[in-house]
Amino acid sequence: MIQTNVHYSYLRTAKITFYVVLIVVALVTAVISAEHLHGILVVPFSLAVGTVIGGLVACVIAIWPVLRAIWWWLPEITFVLLLVGGWAYLQEQTSPIITGVIYASIIAPISLIPVLRRSTLALAWCVIVRHRLRACFISFLPTDRHGHLPFIGLAIPTPVGERVRVWLRPGLSADEIEKQLGKIAVACWAASVTVTKARKTNAASIYLDIKRREVLGGMVGSPLTEDLPTAEVPAITPPVAAVPAQLDLADVPDIDDTDTTERPAKKNGRSPAAGGTFAPTAPDNPDLDWV
Repeated sequence: MIQTNVHYSYLRTAKITFYVVLIVVALVTAVISAEHLHGILVVPFSLAVGTVIGGLVACVIAIWPVLRAIWWWLPEITFVLLLVGGWAYLQEQTSPIITGVIYASIIAPISLIPVLRRSTLALAWCVIVRHRLRACFISFLPTDRHGHLPFIGLAIPTPVGERVRVWLRPGLSADEIEKQLGKIAVACWAASVTVTKARKTNAASIYLDIKRREVLGGMVGSPLTEDLPTAEVPAITPPVAAVPAQLDLADVPDIDDTDTTERPAKKNGRSPAAGGTFAPTAPDNPDLDWV
């Protein structure tokens, strides 16, 4: 659950943080306590305060991988504690039969009522998808050299699936996640996955929308249909024009297109004038033979 390189990385960071906090807190404490304590007591008191505060900070950093694992499994841990703790409490207050009846009265409506069943299933998918995303970040999404994973926040149900807020670590961007959306969809058992920025001013905070269904593909009822008449309306058949089935050529009159009028002939390639005479041509001139 906790990688070895991640564990050693946090231990090294905790050690460095301890000494830094020790020195800073000791100096600040020495300056403040110099006016209230004797000079001999200032140094040991400052070192003691710095050691305590530095140790607390270092412990938090050292056990951060464990705290992060608890955060990943927090919904399951809470559910098990409520289930077992509630059963133990009811056993002390009532009989086992009454305890079983109470638990059955809680489970039966969830199983039988569609609205409660869908809501419970949506919450279950929110729990599952966080673990699937963690598996994606461990398997094929890039991390830093210490193997630090992004911080996966809570998942909330949406009409099409789930939405998870993720805080990216240095070395990982939304563009690199967009290249792996197909693999993420397969790992999350979803139809598709989209990534959007949660904040316009911070690229490290993103939303991963896991889509399992399309809400726009179903039939939507309209209140306008309630005003329509329910009685049967007779169908109105429009008249159909008669179309001739065949054409009788005997009914078509013959047209005489022969024209016996003689047309005047052309002379030298010129048409006759309007009066029937040919247009005058240029006089015979040897200088114009080349034209």
